[in-house]
Amino acid sequence: MKAKNLEILHNNGFLVPKFQIVHPEDEPDFSYFDSEFFAIRSNDAHEDGEKFSYAGQFLTVLNVPKDGVKKAILSVVESYKNRHYEKKLGIRSANNYSGVIIQEMVESEYSGVLFTANPKGILNDMVVVAGKGLGNKIVEDKAETVTYHHYREGVTYKEGSGDFFPEHFVKELIILGERIEKLFGKPMDIEFAIKENKIYILQAREITGLDFTLPVRILDNSNIAESYPGVCSKLTRSFAWEVYTRIFTRLGQRVLGKSAKQYEDLFTNMVSDFGGRMYYEISSWYDILRLMPLSLKVIPVWQRMLGVEDTEIHFSKDKPGLNKKVRLLFSTLYLFVLSQRKMRNLSVFFKKEFHYFDKKIEKEEDTKKLYRIFKEMEETFFKEWDWTLINDMVSFLSTHFAGSRVKKTLALESKKPVEALNDLIYIYKRFGDKSKEYQKAKRRYIKYYGDRTVGELKLETRTFATNPNLLDKLVEERASLPIKKSRKSLINIKNSLARSSTNYREISRLNRSRIFGLMRKLIDKIALKTIGEDIYNLSLSQIEEMIFLNRDFSEEIKEEKNLMLVYNQIPTIKKVKLLGNPGIDFSGIDISSCKEDNKSDFLAGRGVSNGKVVGEVIKITDMSKVSLKDVKDKIIAAYSTDPGWFLLLDVARGILAERGSLLSHTAIVARELKKPAVVGIRDLMSRIESGDIVELDGDKGCCKIKRENEIE
Repeated sequence: MKAKNLEILHNNGFLVPKFQIVHPEDEPDFSYFDSEFFAIRSNDAHEDGEKFSYAGQFLTVLNVPKDGVKKAILSVVESYKNRHYEKKLGIRSANNYSGVIIQEMVESEYSGVLFTANPKGILNDMVVVAGKGLGNKIVEDKAETVTYHHYREGVTYKEGSGDFFPEHFVKELIILGERIEKLFGKPMDIEFAIKENKIYILQAREITGLDFTLPVRILDNSNIAESYPGVCSKLTRSFAWEVYTRIFTRLGQRVLGKSAKQYEDLFTNMVSDFGGRMYYEISSWYDILRLMPLSLKVIPVWQRMLGVEDTEIHFSKDKPGLNKKVRLLFSTLYLFVLSQRKMRNLSVFFKKEFHYFDKKIEKEEDTKKLYRIFKEMEETFFKEWDWTLINDMVSFLSTHFAGSRVKKTLALESKKPVEALNDLIYIYKRFGDKSKEYQKAKRRYIKYYGDRTVGELKLETRTFATNPNLLDKLVEERASLPIKKSRKSLINIKNSLARSSTNYREISRLNRSRIFGLMRKLIDKIALKTIGEDIYNLSLSQIEEMIFLNRDFSEEIKEEKNLMLVYNQIPTIKKVKLLGNPGIDFSGIDISSCKEDNKSDFLAGRGVSNGKVVGEVIKITDMSKVSLKDVKDKIIAAYSTDPGWFLLLDVARGILAERGSLLSHTAIVARELKKPAVVGIRDLMSRIESGDIVELDGDKGCCKIKRENEIE
């Protein structure tokens, strides 16, 4: 397979060093080559296959002179006898091989590997790992490397602080990678070498470990980034997930009845977070929209209204049958008819309940009772909040079909906070900020619009309600600018469905910010009585355990703070295409900039193989001094590894390494063995000891040393 792929690349115009396939009994034809030195590579029949890479299992000999080629060929052939890899993975093999590849040696200035999809399962993340010199030094973790990530939507960033690799090569490699992936029709693992500004392709194989039986999940931050801009705290992320899950579960029950159980997995995956940012899990939304009548026409309307730029659609559920579609047609029409009355009732209901909970939170001082108020708020507000989703769809469709003159006059409700602010500025300019008139108007503005601000759904955001001085500063700044008077529309559309549904949508969005404002107020009170601002580094469930079980989460808080440093280094990625659930990707981490405390129990690195395990550490500095029995069921800690560690990895629970990258043989083999692995952990071997109990997280790319009081 290796030689076949090289031939395909050569025939399609890629720069491949000259090569021949020879057998031990053959004599190489050196007249074909221009070089005096060669790379002798394996060409086993099963190597570089669709499921198994055989990475590092057979010998490669570099810089071989002509008189040493015959000996090198025999050495490579001898390495074919090593079949431990096949036994472990259950591969049936007749030990067939297709000779050996003799390839002109490229004395590369730079070399590395390009993955056209991140092997962890991020399909639109192209990964370039490069270093100086020959590729074997990089694969064996004996040379410094730098990693670049390129998301197909245009975002490229560097992981690490090295600046030795000319970045113009990254752009060229990305173009080459796209061409090669298109040629083979699948994500590829491409080894390259660069000499005299020319990029040579040394080999290309399919990326093993990508399980395409798993669903493709598309995360898109269109629209949601308005409410959750930038990196969000752990508390905000968990609360957002809770809100969307509850509301969509209730919507499913209302629309689908008993059939809603078939879609529960969608309701719990309407939103997701990646790199600390919030995303719509757009693939789940498409599955739900597909249930609607005329869904193929509805989905493009919905995409345009939400500003979804990428119109690619993935469904994870089977197409609903005709009977279900017909039932849903009548159900949807019925709910559409009821929607405006229900939204009017919801608005009245909200005002009543909002004042009730606002006073209740104001009076309560006990943390346990405050948390119970939160649970009561959830039950009260979100029980009927799914009507806002039904109204949203009415608004999208009616606005789409409304005339252009009507569309310009729709969002009048959203202008009210602006008009109220202009009134406040007018009072400030006339009476001054110390006047009774201004203070009264200020209190009124905060009462109605104090939670409306940028990032208003991020619980950590400081609003006018939490810090009234922010409003004073805004008024002072705006007072020097001319105030535009609002113009009333000349078009009477009071009774239009587009006007009604859109205004109710704006009202519900404003009321939503007030609900989050109540939650912020409640959390701030709990924080004052417990752990202060650190509370935003906990999830809802952790806060509950802290309050009712007196759990200490100081280590988890420290870990989350480290994660936030990482997240803030990663640029905003509009779209993430995942295969299954690969967990949080740590691409983008610049370990040197995390200012990690060497005495900390939290060790950050790069996750190269998914999974979570807890186990005892065995430090290995010399592989020859340990046995399989020593390593069995333990977590290996090492400076680096090489393909010879395969048997040790096979019996270990997981691996930690001070050096390494996504392209290391160890990383590839660990993924195939389904062993969690984290590499690139700074000062690992000076910070960890044999016998330590650690919690290894290959998804997040981190490890935590568990102390005696944490071990159950």
